[in-house]
Amino acid sequence: MRKSTLVALALLAFCLACRFVTPVADFYAVRLYPLISAGLSWLASAVPFSLEEIVVLAFAVTFAGILVNTVRRKEGFRKWLGKTAVAVVWLYVWFYMGWGNNYYRTGLYQRCGIQRVSYDPEAFKAFLTDYASELNCAADKAGTLDREAFEQEVKAFYSEKVTAFGYTRIHRWQHVKKPLLNPLFSAVLVHGFMGPFFCESQVNRALLAHEYPFTAAHEMGHLAGVTSEAESNWWGFACCRESADASVRYSGYLSILPFVLANAGYLLPEEEFDAWTATLCDKAKADYLASRAYWRDKKVHWIERTQNWFYNLYLKSNGVSEGVKDYYGVVSMIMTMDDLSFPDSR
Repeated sequence: MRKSTLVALALLAFCLACRFVTPVADFYAVRLYPLISAGLSWLASAVPFSLEEIVVLAFAVTFAGILVNTVRRKEGFRKWLGKTAVAVVWLYVWFYMGWGNNYYRTGLYQRCGIQRVSYDPEAFKAFLTDYASELNCAADKAGTLDREAFEQEVKAFYSEKVTAFGYTRIHRWQHVKKPLLNPLFSAVLVHGFMGPFFCESQVNRALLAHEYPFTAAHEMGHLAGVTSEAESNWWGFACCRESADASVRYSGYLSILPFVLANAGYLLPEEEFDAWTATLCDKAKADYLASRAYWRDKKVHWIERTQNWFYNLYLKSNGVSEGVKDYYGVVSMIMTMDDLSFPDSR
């Protein structure tokens, strides 16, 4: 066997060990990922555009090339299968060694000895009251975002505070990038995503002004090593909530409004839900509805449904039992962390 194939198989064995042996995944997350993410993102920083889609397209061309060459040379099915298998192994290894093995580490609650709070009607109503008050206050004071100052604020938050919870710091050369195939991501309602091949955080160029801070902070959470969407929502929200800039705070509160509404609509009687939504200010309501209409016009339904199905399957196959519903767990995380008066959580 070629040496490169042996290397690929050795790395594959390590990735599988991370999947099935939690201490190995913990070693990767704490010892290896900080080095790997720093190195890959440093290489990617040499260009201003995203490399993630280029890698995916390069693999697609590779698979097509293997098929064409096999047919042209009349090498047979077994030869095609062998070459394709090697390419698949390298794709898998690059994805999981670059970032994906973080899925299998010990979870935040277990690492920190936290017990998630049980649902308590009065505590939830108190949360809703506080949330609406803070949202309205931020909406009233929100101005124009200084993106450069905000980026430094986000990096400081993750490097100085989030590292205490077992995540890696954000380096000066790591910036949010914009996807090359931006219309495609808008069509499937993806505001941002974590690129595992070169550890690049991607943010959709079509975001509305009030959506950008939370989305960037959320994706930086993934770059720090967070895999749970609920937890990344939590860190993104916590980062925005701490900001001295009202526009950043407003982005944080408004961006989790869909999840708060979903939880409130499920848990409250209809009359109580209507009474609570009536306490939200006109600006927040208008921006929320404008965002929904804006993205609805960009959505291509059949592509969005297909992507959602695959993404749901992807999350569940990587240990996220709730799949895409994991995003909605952010409300539970906020109440858990705040209820414990967790350090730096408020």
